[in-house]
Amino acid sequence: MKRRDLILASAGLAGGLIPGLGRGAEPCPPPQVGVGGGTTASTACPTTASRTYTTNFPGSEYPLSEGGAWTNAGQYWTKVVKNNGIACGTQTGSGNYDDSYAHLTGFPPNVVAMATIAKAAGIPSSEYHEVELLLRWNDSASSAAGYECNLHHAGSYAQIVRWNGPRGNFTYLADSRNVPAPKDGDIVKATVVGNVITFYLNDVRLAQATDSTFTSGNPGIGFYIQGAVKNEVYGFKSFTANSL
Repeated sequence: MKRRDLILASAGLAGGLIPGLGRGAEPCPPPQVGVGGGTTASTACPTTASRTYTTNFPGSEYPLSEGGAWTNAGQYWTKVVKNNGIACGTQTGSGNYDDSYAHLTGFPPNVVAMATIAKAAGIPSSEYHEVELLLRWNDSASSAAGYECNLHHAGSYAQIVRWNGPRGNFTYLADSRNVPAPKDGDIVKATVVGNVITFYLNDVRLAQATDSTFTSGNPGIGFYIQGAVKNEVYGFKSFTANSL
């Protein structure tokens, strides 16, 4: 996303819906089974639903959908692709904040999102590659808003960024430098509870921020590259989101 400008300046599972039993007079709806590649489960009819989605990105699909579980309505941003177990972006590297993203729907505000990193060997540290976990995400054709937790492929930075809606309109909420460099198979995790957003690598906290701007929205994934570099060398090989 926009981290590169800040750095330069500072250098100067198949799908299914499984409702649980309700507490009221009306029963929960029957299970619905999808075919997209991930698994969705809702274990509620109570006032606050419990919801989970997990996938290991099987098969090939552009844009990422998994039976309609994932969406990206923004016309100014690029789509996510999956190829045989890896999800990554589709940027050209010169798109002026056109991060690739996809988000789920139907989640409550408080969630944990986790993903397993897919990282090729030998990526120069000077290149710009990010993986991103998204929280409380909402979008339309001309707006993308929510919280992004990003991690540079070489550990140059980990950040929490608030997208304010219009393309290129963002606010840094946390900026950690020289964090541990992620490895292939490492786990990134982001949580939002109330107004506290926390970002982890292998359960070690990288960054934390407090912000009350967004009180609803959904988890998702995103990716960023800059320059003539390859999208597929840094992505995700699995993803899970759970309500809290």
